[in-house]
Amino acid sequence: MNLSDVKANMRVVYIPTHAFGDLNHADVEHGKVSSFNQINVFVKFDKQLSKFGWEGTTSQACSPEDLVQDS
Repeated sequence: MNLSDVKANMRVVYIPTHAFGDLNHADVEHGKVSSFNQINVFVKFDKQLSKFGWEGTTSQACSPEDLVQDS
């Protein structure tokens, strides 16, 4: 994903580098963009959101290259 494509509240899928683009890899995570800057996209992942809610979850910095838009 390009940083220019990112929007707040967008649903994304994080695909770690070691997954080599495999959307079915065990370490792939789904989440929602909370914010972004010129370098990173900050994502709140579903696993944490289900436990702690939006306010109780800490955003994780991700490289936009490791994200795809969730369908």
